[in-house]
Amino acid sequence: MPPRVKRPSPCVCLTMRRLTSSVTKYYDRVLAPCGLTVTQYAVLMNVSRSEHSSVTELAYMVELERSTLTRILRPLFKQGLVVDKKEPGARNSQLGLTEEGRKTIGRATPLWLKAQDDVKLKLGEEGRLALEKMVGSLSDI
Repeated sequence: MPPRVKRPSPCVCLTMRRLTSSVTKYYDRVLAPCGLTVTQYAVLMNVSRSEHSSVTELAYMVELERSTLTRILRPLFKQGLVVDKKEPGARNSQLGLTEEGRKTIGRATPLWLKAQDDVKLKLGEEGRLALEKMVGSLSDI
């Protein structure tokens, strides 16, 4: 079956979804050797920057619904990359990275930087600046 051609859509929302899907899939392919998706990588990086945050605090930082973040964290807990360091009987979680989590970030960061460079190169400086301007202008609607 020949690859499907993505045709322009008059719907701005659909066009944006296609764009973010394509970029996300690219980052995911580049990060695949580390066993992470770009979303999981972003969550790990935020856990490393704000050790001892609760799930609610982390959700606020990464701008995700708490339930969505919980789904993203589940495999990171299973892989032994993130741990909850809360005291027994405490209500709020205190998320932290394990040593394996730190090692995984160390392996993933050069791959993430490659993806960043590749996308920036594809956009060009003018395209990157236009993208930043577009995001800024649409962020408050």
